[in-house]
Amino acid sequence: MANIDLKKIPASPGIYIYRNILGEIIYVGKAINLKKRVTQYFQRDDALGPKTKTLVAQINTIETKVVGSEIEALILEASFIKKYHPKYNSLLKDDRSYQYICITKEKHPRVFSVFQSRADASQNLYGPFPSGLAVRSLLKILRHIFPYYGLKQHQKTKCLYCHLNMCPGPLPDPVAYRQNIRKIKSILSGRFTTVQRQLKKEMLLASSLHNFEQALIIRNQLDSINYIVSGWHNLNNLFDQINLPEDRQSSAVSELVTTLKPYLNITKIDRVECFDISQLGIKYFVGSMTVWQNGKQDHSQYRKFKINTKVTPDDQYMIKEVVYRRLQHPEWGTPDLIVVDGGKPQVAAALSAAILSEHSESKDLPIIGLAKKQETIVIKPDKQFIEINLPKNSTALNLLQSLRDEAHRFANRYRKSLMLKSINGN
Repeated sequence: MANIDLKKIPASPGIYIYRNILGEIIYVGKAINLKKRVTQYFQRDDALGPKTKTLVAQINTIETKVVGSEIEALILEASFIKKYHPKYNSLLKDDRSYQYICITKEKHPRVFSVFQSRADASQNLYGPFPSGLAVRSLLKILRHIFPYYGLKQHQKTKCLYCHLNMCPGPLPDPVAYRQNIRKIKSILSGRFTTVQRQLKKEMLLASSLHNFEQALIIRNQLDSINYIVSGWHNLNNLFDQINLPEDRQSSAVSELVTTLKPYLNITKIDRVECFDISQLGIKYFVGSMTVWQNGKQDHSQYRKFKINTKVTPDDQYMIKEVVYRRLQHPEWGTPDLIVVDGGKPQVAAALSAAILSEHSESKDLPIIGLAKKQETIVIKPDKQFIEINLPKNSTALNLLQSLRDEAHRFANRYRKSLMLKSINGN
């Protein structure tokens, strides 16, 4: 380990920066305890995946930057990734993996997360953030402190977020709203002390004008800001892994094969197809097929289906139709695993579709379901159903959840596009 003295690394929260022999930044990460996290890379060789081992072999120097809180570490990490494009942070090659926070330039700016592939460079963008979960947590925290709009149009009456004090309502004070947006921008830019000073001034001014109700609101905002920048309280799932994403995914696939092998004829998983149904209850019945292949979502392989044989809600029947129609196209490729969103009824429907298929290779395809309530894996290897509940931190379960959620997103997007076309008369 050239130029590396692990003893000098502080046991403090912050980010760590790995440089290679040329001085190039090749990886940036964050940790609640920098010494503990960095030491893991060099003392747990047997626990490292191959990509992570390759990274460690190229580390020549290590820098650290100490901060006081998770939110600061999250934003500082994002700023370094944006500025330096570290090679090993970029191993998330699927551009949907990175997310930005977008603040629009409208009269009442909206705040929302957006995948890198759909980010509009003409808007205010903050990121990239490697963790979608971290982005959701961050936006939820900010919305509690400074209510903002997430949707383009607000209904004429108060919405659920209004009652939770997380939305400015249908008729916000434009000056106060834009002040909130400016504070959110400052936080996302890492200017926490600027926001704290501004809130103190506003609180004193409101108090001097005997506007004690407003002064109380501002004091609560200041207390919340002080809380999230004073320790490690809120984004506590950001620091679980040291392995790079590709290695974590490889581990997830291995665990999934091991889990399913006793029940299904499965030895490898290179291609997974996931199916979901989206319907509004009376019409707009659609299905989706998303494809995970060679370690990432393959958007070119996605397929969408209008339901042709059912005009009333029946997810089981619709799954059967969609899977059957998909299996009529062997030219699309052969999945190593089919996942349907749902439990026993949906698995039974998919198995029935495979049996009815005209192509012999489709009849023995491994098919499982993922039931949302308990995130239970459902299999029917023979006449009896098998239900498997993996631990919540299982990498295999996390992979299945992400695949299922992507199919759900794609189906909903298709249904909404059909609704919009109908409304516009197209």
